[in-house]
Amino acid sequence: MTLEKTFPAMGTLHTVTIFDAEDPGAAGDARAYLMELNRAWTCFQTDSQISRINRAAGREAVSVDGDTLRVLQQAQRFQQLTGGAFDVTVGPLADVWRRAIRQGQVPSDEAVWEALELVDGRDLTLDQPGRKAMLQKPGQRIDLGGIAKGYAADGLRQRLRQRGVRRALLDLGGTVVTLGCRLPVGIRNPFRPGGAPLGTLMLDDSCVVTSGVYERFVCIEGRRYHHIVDPRTGFPAQSGIVSASLVGQDGTALDAMATAALILGPEQSVPLLAALDMEAVFVTTHGQVFVTRGLKSIFRLSSKPNANIGAEQSVA
Repeated sequence: MTLEKTFPAMGTLHTVTIFDAEDPGAAGDARAYLMELNRAWTCFQTDSQISRINRAAGREAVSVDGDTLRVLQQAQRFQQLTGGAFDVTVGPLADVWRRAIRQGQVPSDEAVWEALELVDGRDLTLDQPGRKAMLQKPGQRIDLGGIAKGYAADGLRQRLRQRGVRRALLDLGGTVVTLGCRLPVGIRNPFRPGGAPLGTLMLDDSCVVTSGVYERFVCIEGRRYHHIVDPRTGFPAQSGIVSASLVGQDGTALDAMATAALILGPEQSVPLLAALDMEAVFVTTHGQVFVTRGLKSIFRLSSKPNANIGAEQSVA
């Protein structure tokens, strides 16, 4: 028997498919777990744990549960590892650019710089024994969009194994996990996201996370502005990369590093990825595809990244 549940959470659709299911409650438990994380971390509900931390910024520490404390600890780790290319205190900047994309108007330099002054992961203080978190400056905001789904995938995979699930496919909207099975997973074409996939990865009991600039953007006076903001500069990333798909075992790390890799570009990020035992598929703004050596045998290019530019495949 195959069980499948599809539902919205964390700003996207999640699909959990359990093959040869022996526990009829496993899929429902998976949904309940993901919805619990969504309630704790959403910025769109005033009573969520992240909203309470943001509201209390500069004033007091806020009690959090174990999952929230752990995801924030991981966020601090990757903020340090990437030199600030990944930073969950990017909330004020993210808000500025979300409004810009929604309104079709580039924000003023003053608005960007004011938001940038509030972005600093070192201002996130965590009290592990007391399970509390605090932002040091009023106006600072946490945004877990670059790490939440990866952490959720790790936790869900562990819960399913504990319930005796041997084979499953978890699709958390750009974060895909194959549990106990070998399955083909498509990589979206960033120039034709609604069409044929760019290529296929044959995943064997592992995880792939894709970060891209092709879903939320606006073109103003011939220039494209997207939603992946570089926390170090205050402006949308300009690394020459439109899509980064990372493969490995640790979903939390993959999610954080996919965001960072999109900001840093291949030259700076590949050494970091290698140290973390991750592989990558990069697509450039010019339609070139770069694949790290560990994926050479399991990645198949199936369409040109850009209808107007011939695909060039290289191995890093």
